[in-house]
Amino acid sequence: MDEIITRWATDLSKYQKSFQTQARQVASWDRMLVENSDKISKLYSKTFQARKDTEEVERQLTAVESDQAELSRWLDSYEKEVDELMDKMVGGTEGLQGPDQERERTYKLAEKLSDRLNDLNKDLSEMIEEINSVSATLSKTDKPDDPLSQVVRVLNNHLSQLQAIDTGAAELHAKVAAAQKETQNYRTNGHAGLGGDAAEDFYRSLMSRR
Repeated sequence: MDEIITRWATDLSKYQKSFQTQARQVASWDRMLVENSDKISKLYSKTFQARKDTEEVERQLTAVESDQAELSRWLDSYEKEVDELMDKMVGGTEGLQGPDQERERTYKLAEKLSDRLNDLNKDLSEMIEEINSVSATLSKTDKPDDPLSQVVRVLNNHLSQLQAIDTGAAELHAKVAAAQKETQNYRTNGHAGLGGDAAEDFYRSLMSRR
């Protein structure tokens, strides 16, 4: 009887140790499941946010393309008007009979262009700030092959283009302001003709954008 009891006690101790080992393993697996569940939840949140950011990027790029197309239309229109003005100024006696009228038309054209460039500069500044914000959010990842990193690179390229457009618009705006100043001086001093350096520089600037 003692031998049987001893054997049972030995088996019980062995099974108890085995059970404890398996229980620890199960507890470890349970912790891994909980941790992985948290990781999956965080990954889902990041994926959802990345999708929202990507949609915002697409919206911004569409807006950029729209503004670029609109700017091109405006410049084409202004170039056409300037061409007509210059043709009338050098087109013969009839065109030389009314330099004051041509000067006035040029001044009004410069005013329209100045207003449009002011609006464009404001839109570009807001767009650059928004793209900077989205880019900063997406650039938190350090993986070069990550899709978000590729989006950031595309954003940075478009941002560079936007900044170049903004710089060009600012330069053109300065030339328009110079042309306006020259026209105002003409009104004050009574000088005739459209041959001032600022006005010619403004015209050449428009022509160079073709």
